[in-house]
Amino acid sequence: MAPDTPPMTLVLDHVNAYYGESHILRDVSFTIEPGEVVCLMGRNGVGKTTTLKTLTGLLPVRSGTISFVGQDITHAKTDRRAKVGLAYVPQGREIIPHLTRLSEPAAGLLEPAGDPGGCVGASRV
Repeated sequence: MAPDTPPMTLVLDHVNAYYGESHILRDVSFTIEPGEVVCLMGRNGVGKTTTLKTLTGLLPVRSGTISFVGQDITHAKTDRRAKVGLAYVPQGREIIPHLTRLSEPAAGLLEPAGDPGGCVGASRV
């Protein structure tokens, strides 16, 4: 990469993930550059949710790598990934029932009590 080229935002390189012994993601590779908008589409059961859970650390990578903003996060814990901006908010589950659809994702950016350096804070919302 040339010195003037911005770092790639998100890179999956030959990622393999399993549920038990069921091999779900098979050598998945893609790159999302800064400013790109990407839609993950497919029929039921092809690995969309598994890809998102693997990206956010809810499902471990058995082989391959995940990099975010130039850092290898393949084995990073879910909370570390959330702190750098990767999070998973499932559709229609009403994670916190009294919040609106817009305020629910924003709630994840708020600093938890006793951890002032843990999250980005509401000022970035």
